[in-house]
Amino acid sequence: MNLLQRSVGPMLVLFMVDFGKSLNKKIDHSTDVKVWEIVYSKDGSVKEVTKVMQLKGHKSAVTWLCFSLNSEQIITASKDGSIRIWNINVRYHLDEDPKTVKVFPIPLHESSGSTLHYDQLALSPDGKILATTYGSTLQWLCIETGKVLDTAEKAHDGDITSIAWAPKAIPTGNEQAVVLATAGVDKKVKLWAAPSVNSS
Repeated sequence: MNLLQRSVGPMLVLFMVDFGKSLNKKIDHSTDVKVWEIVYSKDGSVKEVTKVMQLKGHKSAVTWLCFSLNSEQIITASKDGSIRIWNINVRYHLDEDPKTVKVFPIPLHESSGSTLHYDQLALSPDGKILATTYGSTLQWLCIETGKVLDTAEKAHDGDITSIAWAPKAIPTGNEQAVVLATAGVDKKVKLWAAPSVNSS
């Protein structure tokens, strides 16, 4: 993992998710995750909101989630100490249920040995690396195996408030790097070159 760039000063954090033209989804989460279909009128106003599926399986509150790039999977993190990958590409109008594809234990523990939970998740543009945060700790996980690729224990002076991947690889010298941006309560924005999946 390499820190590529840092910026200091006031900042505004924005989130935007594009679910594509065919289906817009809104997430409401607690122990279960509810997925809603939002239908728009021709003038762009909301015409109808319908719950289309519910992701059941976590034993404690879901703390964060993210979609895969094709919006066919949702990745969830929970206070129960697990990460789940769900296939939501189902015929929900025929009452077909979403399926759990994988379950990983969260590989982050307190000094007492108890498992911590992740505050945020973000899947890399190539779908291979899951960036995660807890407080000021930043971790990269292999999405196939759940193994930790790298950890920055004090990525910021204080909690990390936002993470986002660059949509394309960025040139860094003679190489192209998959880059993650982080922002923190320390009023800094940092850019990180993601570790190689092959290094796990």
